[in-house]
Amino acid sequence: MQLDTYELILYSVNAVIMPLLIVANLGGWSAREGAGRIMWGNYPNLMRISLVMIGLLTLWSWVGLAGHFGLISPATADLALPVIGLPFAVAAIAEIWLAASALRHYLAARRSAP
Repeated sequence: MQLDTYELILYSVNAVIMPLLIVANLGGWSAREGAGRIMWGNYPNLMRISLVMIGLLTLWSWVGLAGHFGLISPATADLALPVIGLPFAVAAIAEIWLAASALRHYLAARRSAP
């Protein structure tokens, strides 16, 4: 599995930044103030599914980089990436459903406010 320069940079950034986002959310740092507090307080399932998607993106990047640098065989990487994509697709559908529900609640609350 060979990655071009753009993919290599993108996968490398994802492999470093996304785990930091997961740690920040699981550590409770994002739930202390601002939008994170509102989202974790009102829509915890949406935030949990978001963390699952971030975790799957991280795993995708790690497998891609491992295949590129020869830590795993290219055949294994080519087999693993679609396997990671299936739960990502399910999580994406759940994310869309929960985000639409959150938007509906927000718009209903906005209409009823004076």
